[in-house]
Amino acid sequence: MIANQSALLALAMILPCSAYAQGAAAGTPQGGAPAAGASQGGALAAAGQGIPAIQDTGEFYVLNFDETNEGLTLEKFVKICQVATGTNFTYVQETAAALQKTPLRMYGPKRIPKSDFYSFFQIMMILNDFTCTRVGPEHLAVVQIQNIQGNNRAQARQNAIYVTADQLDRYADQPAVLITTVIDLPNTDVRNLSQSMQRLFPDQNTQQLIPVGTTNSVVIMGFGSQVASTVKMLRFIDEASRSTQTVVPEFEVIALEFASAEELSDTITELLESSRRAAQTRTQQQAAQGVTSQLQQGQAEAKIMVDARTNSLLVMAMPEDMPRIKDLIARLDTEVIQGERTYHIYNLNNVDAEELAETLDDFIRDAGRVSGAARGGGAQGQAPATTSRTGEVVVVADKTTNSLLIAASRSKYQEVLELIQRLDERQDQVLIETALVELTGQDSLNLAIELGLAEIAGDGDGQFGVSNFGLATYDDTDGDGIPDVKVPNITTGLTAGILKGDDFSLPILISALQERRDTNVLNVPSVLVNNNSSAKVESKDAQPTTQITATGGVSGQTQENFREYVEAGITLQISPTISASRYLRLNIELEVSTFVGAVSGAIPPPKLTRYLKTVVNVPDGDTMVIGGIITDNKGRTRRSLPWLGDIPILGYLFSDNQDSSSKTTLYFFVTPHIMRDRDFADLAKYSFERKMSAADSIGADRIRLVDQSFGQEKEGVDLRGFEVPLYRGPDRGEVKDSAVGLDAVKVNEMLQQDDAQPQEKQQ
Repeated sequence: MIANQSALLALAMILPCSAYAQGAAAGTPQGGAPAAGASQGGALAAAGQGIPAIQDTGEFYVLNFDETNEGLTLEKFVKICQVATGTNFTYVQETAAALQKTPLRMYGPKRIPKSDFYSFFQIMMILNDFTCTRVGPEHLAVVQIQNIQGNNRAQARQNAIYVTADQLDRYADQPAVLITTVIDLPNTDVRNLSQSMQRLFPDQNTQQLIPVGTTNSVVIMGFGSQVASTVKMLRFIDEASRSTQTVVPEFEVIALEFASAEELSDTITELLESSRRAAQTRTQQQAAQGVTSQLQQGQAEAKIMVDARTNSLLVMAMPEDMPRIKDLIARLDTEVIQGERTYHIYNLNNVDAEELAETLDDFIRDAGRVSGAARGGGAQGQAPATTSRTGEVVVVADKTTNSLLIAASRSKYQEVLELIQRLDERQDQVLIETALVELTGQDSLNLAIELGLAEIAGDGDGQFGVSNFGLATYDDTDGDGIPDVKVPNITTGLTAGILKGDDFSLPILISALQERRDTNVLNVPSVLVNNNSSAKVESKDAQPTTQITATGGVSGQTQENFREYVEAGITLQISPTISASRYLRLNIELEVSTFVGAVSGAIPPPKLTRYLKTVVNVPDGDTMVIGGIITDNKGRTRRSLPWLGDIPILGYLFSDNQDSSSKTTLYFFVTPHIMRDRDFADLAKYSFERKMSAADSIGADRIRLVDQSFGQEKEGVDLRGFEVPLYRGPDRGEVKDSAVGLDAVKVNEMLQQDDAQPQEKQQ
């Protein structure tokens, strides 16, 4: 250090002599005042002759630089720094030329601590666009001076050295050294930070701030003192963005007194989820975009679980959220006038429980998909709402009592109850009176004449001739091979003839029959059917048939057994629909079949079938007729002798004539009646009229076997049969457990008791 100080003083003595020589050359006489016209700078230099450029005062260096353009150059200043600090410098030829022609100006003396001289040197170098880069390990290091003017500025960042974050303090006083470092900012959004800090780094060749991928780290490049101050600023910002203390969630066990823990857990969880999504949306819209905005790393969510054994809620939430959750639970866990019921029994009056349960199950399942799509159809990126278990509904049919067993919460039960009440409305009934009239007429005429001639005189030589139409049979009584006896076949109608004469035989047979058959078939079925339902009426005649099987053997024996029944009759299927205008649409299917003849043996008789299917609109109470199904058949059969049968009038003697005709007419009448009365009064009136009509045919005694109150049972006038009973329907809806399965009589007794109790209280 003493050698450096001596060299420094020797170098400092040279500097003022050079300045003095420069001043003399400018026109100042030796040992006198400045000559006329001498420059002010030369005068100042002459005045300062004998004052060193750098003085060692012990703890400080005092700098007195020449204030003229021809003063100390940067190259000489580098040498002074080398002598003062012992640092080795080097530079390329291009940098040397720039150092030699760049003067160092500083007005006034500068008093600098010796420990800060190298920092002051870097300040002067960076002010003149020169950097100082330490190259090599500590024991071999050399400081390279580089000119960063012009195109050299882009190449300067290639020489920046990497410095860890914990070593930045060593470069805080080195403003001419390019360094690169990486720091972590856990509480700051470095992407927004890099955009906001662009204004502080105008020269991208020597100053940059780059975020590292998706981490919270950032790369900073710049001059040592600038990087150190920037890191301090960023850490201050990151510290301000961090919470002052670590907040841990709280746990609470909240016992419920009135509400169901399971249902309340779902409700509160869904509310908190919706609140969190709304807060996120509002924060994204209103959050600042500067460096002070807090990094959104995920918000703490409240968790609510159920302890079914104690009907309690297990709540985990942040301290600021816990009071709000507890207040919400307290407001929901309140006593209600009617306790919450999960299971309900609904007694149906008009519809079938199994069919309605299936309909409700399909509807609730499909409606759940629609509501789930509506909850999940929010804006893109938002989580769908959670499906609550309280939305589940279970409907089971009890066939024995025609009731529905429903498991649902109170709100869902009210929705299902409204559907059930709408669907359990009693449909109007339709009384359908029908009449099927079939008129059949058959006419037949049969006239036949047979002639026979036999001459048997002498010993056997004779002649014979006959006409045969099946009226008689011929026998050979004497065995001569010639039929001599005619035996008539006695049939219905007229059969007459002459069989024998005295000298000759001229037997004659006459058969005549005329037949007429008229049939009037009337079927009057009536049926009562619900609106939009279907009724079927059948009236069948079954004829047995047989099956003949061979048993084998020499004689070819056979056996005849029963095979099956063949049916014919009437099948009527009708379905009414009542329109809003109170007329009816009838779907009718009618099949009428009859046997033509009787069953004989294995082959059934011919069967005639007529089928009708139609859809008609009929006003209430009007009669619709479907007629015109007419079958008219005529036939004639003539058997005669050739040529003789064609003789007018006489031809009847040689012929068999059969004429037949048949005609069938079918009429179908339908009269629908809408039973409008809710208490079945119109149905009771109709039933009573039919019982009166039946009593005229079969007697009142037989009617009383069905209805004991009908007609006169004792002396005097009994008018009970003329009373029209009125039906009083019980209240429908949800019933008590004790009332399930009661019959109508007991229900009416209970209703009468309920009606009598208010009267007793009034008395």
